[in-house]
Amino acid sequence: MDRLEYLRQLVTEMVTGFGGEIAEGDRFSFVYNDQNFTGRVYERFNGHLVVAFEAEVCTTILTRAKQEMINRLNGQLPFTTFKVSKTDGAKHTISATHALSVSTIAADQLVEALDSIAYQVKEQRINLDSSNRIARRAEEALRRTSDERRNDRQVMESFSDALNETFNDSVDDDVDELGDESTSAARARAPHVRSSTGSTSDILVDLRRLVGLEPVKLEVERLVAAREFTNARVARGLPAIEQSPHLVFTGNPGTGKTTVARMVADLYKALGILKKGHVVEADCSKLIAAYIGQTPIKTQRLCEQARGGVLFIDEAYGLTGHQHQGYGPEAIETLLKFMEDNRGDIVVIVAGYPQEMQGFLDANPGLRSRFDVVIDFPDYSTDELVSIFDLYLAEFQLELTPEARDKVVAFTSGMERRRGFGNGRAMRNLFNEVVRRHSVWAGRNGTIAERDLVLVPADVIPDPGTPVSAPEPTGHRGTYL
Repeated sequence: MDRLEYLRQLVTEMVTGFGGEIAEGDRFSFVYNDQNFTGRVYERFNGHLVVAFEAEVCTTILTRAKQEMINRLNGQLPFTTFKVSKTDGAKHTISATHALSVSTIAADQLVEALDSIAYQVKEQRINLDSSNRIARRAEEALRRTSDERRNDRQVMESFSDALNETFNDSVDDDVDELGDESTSAARARAPHVRSSTGSTSDILVDLRRLVGLEPVKLEVERLVAAREFTNARVARGLPAIEQSPHLVFTGNPGTGKTTVARMVADLYKALGILKKGHVVEADCSKLIAAYIGQTPIKTQRLCEQARGGVLFIDEAYGLTGHQHQGYGPEAIETLLKFMEDNRGDIVVIVAGYPQEMQGFLDANPGLRSRFDVVIDFPDYSTDELVSIFDLYLAEFQLELTPEARDKVVAFTSGMERRRGFGNGRAMRNLFNEVVRRHSVWAGRNGTIAERDLVLVPADVIPDPGTPVSAPEPTGHRGTYL
């Protein structure tokens, strides 16, 4: 059956006031749970169709306090996003919306989405359509938060209290209409201001200090600029230009993908995209189980651990291969559903070899629609690899003699650069090999001279082409993973 025809049947069976056709680009209207809805099917990415459902919350004068509230809600609620559109005069129309993939939509998803939108329309209309007197009180609290004191905890707590008081007063004004149960629920969900432990500028400085990775740094800075631009628009009452925060990292091992993923998590937290900003690192084995029916449970549990932060999946293309007893697609479907149900509360970064990752994105229509930013991590040059080796030396207060440095450069230049080249990991292994050789060399006479504790001679540097494979020392992971 055609997916649009299937969607039409689902809507017809569940709602009232609809009996027409559903075509791409056309709007259709219906009533669900006593709430007027509109729907529209449109193409998002690469022919992928989504259906967006929308219901009007209210038409109001948009104050900074209300916009702040909308921003907070959009970072907290699954199945509902609030958008603002300009109307005549000084007023704006606020709508609640949610989009679902036409190719994968199911009856339970449709019910859950429509129920969520209908509930949030009634719930948030109280706060967003409140009196000007209440709105002004929140505005005054916002004005007291000056740029110089933005990170001051007392001011932020005062602002949060003012918002809570504002929303509680708004609920009190409408208590006769809603009843005690709705009042308690609205108060329990009053937003709180989150403080950040690091600024975007500080994190970007750390990013720029990394050796090489110039194209990666540029792409990450573009992501930050796009989000800051959106935040600036929202602060002035303009519609937010939302972009998918999920990322694809491609490149050989040891090019810094894990390190950059951690920095992206910190940046997303500083920008207000994520609440916690922690990183849960995983590979396919952590998502896929050995028995039928267990993979969705295992994947769901891992996603829950990453809620509020970043789920980083290395070698993600393994989910689409023939290994793992064919349970990979189950993991992908569970992952996509969790991402859709918890938008604003999780970011997923997938990584792997370039060609295999393209195959991964093609394996499921929902993947390309959510991962539209691909950042390629190039291999390091010889000079950059030597700089990474110098970082390991500096960390452990070791120095190379001039002759030893020449041999390190020669060894690095002779490394075979092909698929699977270890990059930063190769330099870590070289460092570990040099340390082992130096330890033996320093104790060659039965005693270790003080000079030999810090100065590394050319004798202990491997010749070019020598195989090097060393386990990392306990407690030392290295930066370029």
